[in-house]
Amino acid sequence: MKRILFIASIILLFSCSKDEPKRLMYDITYTVVASNGATINKVEYRDGKGELVELFDVTSPWTIDIRVRAGLGLEAAAYGDVPYQGSLSITATWTPEGGAEQSETDTLPNDDPNIILIKNGRVEISGRTLSD
Repeated sequence: MKRILFIASIILLFSCSKDEPKRLMYDITYTVVASNGATINKVEYRDGKGELVELFDVTSPWTIDIRVRAGLGLEAAAYGDVPYQGSLSITATWTPEGGAEQSETDTLPNDDPNIILIKNGRVEISGRTLSD
């Protein structure tokens, strides 16, 4: 009977100690810049847990560095008011462990003299899954 309990406890121990496979990690930097009178109203991004974070009353330039595991998304957006000759931009730079840096930028310029103000314009780094 003791032997059966011993074997059962060993089996239980090994079945409970399965770890998730180690995933590749990424270093991500998001930067939002409002220029020539543009303002940032809100910034949204996915954090290291994949949860949406929303920030208000952000000043330009705004930057955050986060560490994310593969399988999560690269996703961020910024909203702002852009006057004539102003612009709002967002840049994501990501580097996998031991890999090459990549980046993407989205810019909303207001170069139309007939548009006095783009109200709550949006720039985004569209969601993509970071691969292993």
